Amino acid sequence: MASMRTHMRPLHTSLALFGLSHGSNSSLVEPAKAFDAKENSKPPHLLSKVKKVYCLFVCCVLSLNVLRYIPSFWVGIDFVPHPTALRIVVLVWFIENAVSSIVLFVFFENKNHFERYVQQYITVISDDISKYLKTNPACQKAKRSMIRALVVGWIIVIFNAVTVGFLLFSNLTPDVTVTLCNPLSHKSIPVKIFISVLFLLLSGVWVFPVVLHYSLTTAIEIRFQELHEVIENTALEDCPNRFETLKCVRYKHLQLCKMVETVDQSLSYYVANVYLLSIGTACFLIYDLISKVSGDPNITEMIVSLFWLASSFIIPFIISIKSAKVHEKAHGLSSLIMDVNLDGATMQDLAHINLLVAKLHGPSIGLSVLGIITITKEMILTHHHFTTKIKRNHSTHINDVIKNSNSMKLANKIIIIILFS
Repeated sequence: MASMRTHMRPLHTSLALFGLSHGSNSSLVEPAKAFDAKENSKPPHLLSKVKKVYCLFVCCVLSLNVLRYIPSFWVGIDFVPHPTALRIVVLVWFIENAVSSIVLFVFFENKNHFERYVQQYITVISDDISKYLKTNPACQKAKRSMIRALVVGWIIVIFNAVTVGFLLFSNLTPDVTVTLCNPLSHKSIPVKIFISVLFLLLSGVWVFPVVLHYSLTTAIEIRFQELHEVIENTALEDCPNRFETLKCVRYKHLQLCKMVETVDQSLSYYVANVYLLSIGTACFLIYDLISKVSGDPNITEMIVSLFWLASSFIIPFIISIKSAKVHEKAHGLSSLIMDVNLDGATMQDLAHINLLVAKLHGPSIGLSVLGIITITKEMILTHHHFTTKIKRNHSTHINDVIKNSNSMKLANKIIIIILFS
């Protein structure tokens, strides 16, 4: 209903402030129903153009910022040669945010996926099938989860921007200050102001796509859970209307699967960007922290690096967990369907049940990485299992070498193992 647009307005406003959301002039989405003429009316043409130009401006600024920072590896007014790993971390973070802004701009401009998501959600909560199943059209869980995510997102954005501004003007961390300002002078007040404003923008581009992903997936997850409750509250063994209920559940399940496809088409490139570059950021941050600990560590620099390191793990973790939950909820009906009493079922009833079972046991329903790998709990655990297995195999191999070789052959084989690992 129209309240869905009202609920999502704070999220869209936050995205628009950082150039991540704009209304396309020509929508590819057919309106589901005119529940409220005011809510469905499009913004003025001029305002839509201004939002689009602002989003394009943000994409250009973040892309030029990447180009601006590349020469800082070998030149700069206050060039300091040793914090190379920290420079790589900053550059990778700049690239991640630039790519995120470009991806979201392209999808808002050409695909209208988020508008399609809203229309699909309105249909899911308000059509005749929902009335028959007696699902809750005014479910407040999705709204509360989005508000919580927005509050946490704004806290992180403000904390990150204020912390960077404080470090720039306080000179508590000379290496960090020089690294962030290069190739410009870290002693210039206008440069420090520019970098502080830039990091406020970067922090929003960094955090709010995660809030968007969390909010969209949580809403879908809640609606899948409603189908679980409908089936659990239906006596599948003796209820006279069980076949009609299952038919409606199947239709509602298909609607939710289409919503999952919409979110996946919109955010699969963003998810791939986060996975790839967050892992790179984390690796170089760990290397930088080890270098600091082995030398003369600056406590403030250590705290900043630990915060960035934790964020590099937490953001992919949130995306992975929420995506895996959507997959789990989408396929979770299969165990409940097996309890259906088929006595008295017609051929049409059996056809609907078979189609639902085929959907539940067919291709994975969920969010993916570039449409190639569906994010599931098994996928999340695969990397840890694979790494553990490799370490175990390497340990066994080295033990065998130690037992069966003399000292010269031992050294050669260990070198070969290290090179090929």
